[in-house]
Amino acid sequence: MTSVPPAQRVAGVARLACDWNGGRTRLRRLYQDGSAKIRMPAVSADPLEAVLINTAGGLTGGDRLAWEVDVGAGASATIT
Repeated sequence: MTSVPPAQRVAGVARLACDWNGGRTRLRRLYQDGSAKIRMPAVSADPLEAVLINTAGGLTGGDRLAWEVDVGAGASATIT
């Protein structure tokens, strides 16, 4: 009897933090691991723009993705 191989699972963590500094919203921290990615299409946009991406495509049972966004006092961000 042959056993069924375990299914591949996706794991990823992404963190973004921004603050109000110098009269505009500025990126303070960006961390990405696994299939969780964050892209910022406009470098100098205010509010800061960020796109959350799962590079594995879709999600299935057992996949684990974690996103963390910290927007400091006075700062603004558009997250999609």
